Amino acid sequence: MVEYSRETILHCMSGRKLVLVGDSTIRQIFFAAARRLGLGLPESEIKDILGFKGKHEDLSFTVDNVEVEFIWDPWLNSTALNDTFQKLFTLPTFLTDAKAKREDEAPIVLVILGSPGLWAARYGGDDYLDIFTRGIDSVVPYLSSNFDDSIELPSLNETFHQDNATQILLAPVQIPDYGNLSLNRSETITPKRIHKMKDYLSRLSSNQLSHVPWVYNQMSSEGGFSTDGLHDSNDIAARKLDIALNAHCNAAAKARNRLFKGTCCVGEHRNSSYRLAVALWVVTAIYRFWSTFLFAARGKLFLRVDLVRAGEVIISTLAWCWFCDGKSDVGKMERHYRQNDFIAVCLLWLVVSTFTLRKNYRSSSEPLLLAKESRWNPPGYHGPGYLSRDQSNEIKGLMQGFILLYHYHYASQTLWVYKAIRLFISGYFYLSGYGHTLYLMKTNNFSPKRLAAVLFRLNFLSAILPYMMGTNYSSYYFASVITFWYLILYGMLRVSKSYNQDSRWLITKVVATAILTDWFTAAPGILEAVGKASHLVFGMHWNAEEMRFRLRLDRYIVFVGVIVAALVHNASVRRARTILPLGHAKSALPLKSELLLAILCTAGIIVFIYVTQFNLHEKRKYNQIHPFVSWIPIVCFAMLRNSYYVAKRTHLALPAALGKISLETYVLQYHIWLGGDATARLTLGFSEDRWGRLFEMVLFTTIFLNLATLTHWATNFFAQRITGSRFLLLLVGLWVVNVGV
Repeated sequence: MVEYSRETILHCMSGRKLVLVGDSTIRQIFFAAARRLGLGLPESEIKDILGFKGKHEDLSFTVDNVEVEFIWDPWLNSTALNDTFQKLFTLPTFLTDAKAKREDEAPIVLVILGSPGLWAARYGGDDYLDIFTRGIDSVVPYLSSNFDDSIELPSLNETFHQDNATQILLAPVQIPDYGNLSLNRSETITPKRIHKMKDYLSRLSSNQLSHVPWVYNQMSSEGGFSTDGLHDSNDIAARKLDIALNAHCNAAAKARNRLFKGTCCVGEHRNSSYRLAVALWVVTAIYRFWSTFLFAARGKLFLRVDLVRAGEVIISTLAWCWFCDGKSDVGKMERHYRQNDFIAVCLLWLVVSTFTLRKNYRSSSEPLLLAKESRWNPPGYHGPGYLSRDQSNEIKGLMQGFILLYHYHYASQTLWVYKAIRLFISGYFYLSGYGHTLYLMKTNNFSPKRLAAVLFRLNFLSAILPYMMGTNYSSYYFASVITFWYLILYGMLRVSKSYNQDSRWLITKVVATAILTDWFTAAPGILEAVGKASHLVFGMHWNAEEMRFRLRLDRYIVFVGVIVAALVHNASVRRARTILPLGHAKSALPLKSELLLAILCTAGIIVFIYVTQFNLHEKRKYNQIHPFVSWIPIVCFAMLRNSYYVAKRTHLALPAALGKISLETYVLQYHIWLGGDATARLTLGFSEDRWGRLFEMVLFTTIFLNLATLTHWATNFFAQRITGSRFLLLLVGLWVVNVGV
């Protein structure tokens, strides 16, 4: 739920009117609105300004063209309420005595009614239930349409215009804190009476019940009452106001900004891309079914089955993203950080991973790949043992698991967790720089096909998801950042590539590139110009300032990975074993040297943790020092991971499997593991207790990981078949589509 500030309330309600009707419990919400719009004035001053004398009276105020009115009517039968109903734009046609609204009067767009339960129980005597039912029945005609119908959104390509249709909320019967009621009140406001009135209210039609925010009572019971046991605390009254504002304002806010974090009342866009994806999925499924008969009959196929299968996987992923995050069939819930739960699930992930220890092995396809690459290998090259592919995937997977849990449990507001996750992201960039450099130096393969394949694989999902989800390319910032660093790395190694084997010349290039990149990312106007060009050519929107922040956080770690990869490669070529532990020998270094190396690396990690976790207490200060020190624990851990023969020959299979699909999981988590572009948890309505939340987490996680695995396969399938010319044609097609849109 979004907490609406003064500015956001004014933006939503400008030129409009909010009306609250009821007893003193509804008046609390009125005062909450006054405090929220009153620039933080104390309630006593606000009451003085409004002329409130503690009596049963109507109140109103206007702030910057926003009108708020409270009508004292605990029975819901006043003339003022009747006049208000007659002015509503949603007045049913069979109520014909509507009064004309003055031209200078602000339209009423939101009405909060209080059920007459407390006053009926307190003063209604034996007729309390009849009095209550008459009050409810008098407003029921105005609740005939489903509340959800009033928050329907337009299609993704249409402009949203918030009209003046009024939305009405009927607060449920307030359930008091019976133990703190005064003696006089406790004699009449009894659980039996409250239950009967609540039961009557619950028997309204489904359309009418959609206007009742039942969560009000749950908020009161969990958040605490005032000392009289009848009224809410100021904090709960403010949250009840936010419920109403979310119900009315979220749809417009979501239509204006796809990244708006509201989880309720945002409606459902009409998405033609989703309908097209479903139709295409049906066509591909029919084709694959039909192809089995043609294959049996040795008929000629129009399209290869594996090509159709890959396309079907991508279409299914896109459609499922919209189904989970765009449609209302799957609910969205706020995330709340619970430190014990977060730590427990992280420890569980770590423990389960350790039980999947396996020996390193090569897949059936890897020998063929190595055979193709071997023609570029230098004479005598035997390959490094430092950070094998399995180990690299293992480390990526471990970090990715923690990053996913970090997002799922909304731990970003906790500084010590943020520091750890920030280090994991830097570790990913280090491994990326190391892996790409090692490949390019070993194979000397700077071909356009290789460049196109890598760029396609890194950006495919982030480039096509905006067409389905109505987001933009920069929404999935990781792809753009990792692409930037790959292009920098590729260009650096491509220039004068014949000198890459010379360590001194290579380090000179690395230092020069690091300086130029530092200037490029810091200088004002350069990234802004690139952003404008990408928008002009490809229609891609991205925030230059946000990109600058993320690039500069990791502006050196990639180059550290390049240097380490160069040292490993050159040592492998020379069959040397003095720089890093290499090869598959049982003892890469003397035992004493191995022990000393382990002690130094462990000490480096401990000192880093002590300095950053116990001495840097502001995120800003940590971000300033992070680019300069993040390499220390990352390199130390990588060295420890490869210090001993047994450690080099084994890996953790479960994290390694996740590491292979880390890019897909990072992008897809925005829509099919989390919701609201990774701002909320997906729910099917089973998450009222711990076991329900666990069931939903397991269910969505299973689907999420399976789709990510299939999408990884499909993306690689297309990437292996793309060439430089095809990639250019793809970019031209992307430009044509965006210009057309």
